[in-house]
Amino acid sequence: MEINMGMLSILTALLAAGASYGGVKVGLNGLRAKARDQEALGRKLDERADQHADRITKLEVQVDYLKERK
Repeated sequence: MEINMGMLSILTALLAAGASYGGVKVGLNGLRAKARDQEALGRKLDERADQHADRITKLEVQVDYLKERK
């Protein structure tokens, strides 16, 4: 009977370790996906900032040109 209890406790420990591994793996996959989403959002915001900077630069050039014309 003691041998069966020992095997049962080993089996229980292995199952717990497997469940923990599965949980960590799922969590890391979710973290990777979230990191990818954040990176894509950062790139999108960077592009928008560049577009706004380009527009501001064009406006500044036009304003300088119009000031010189006066």
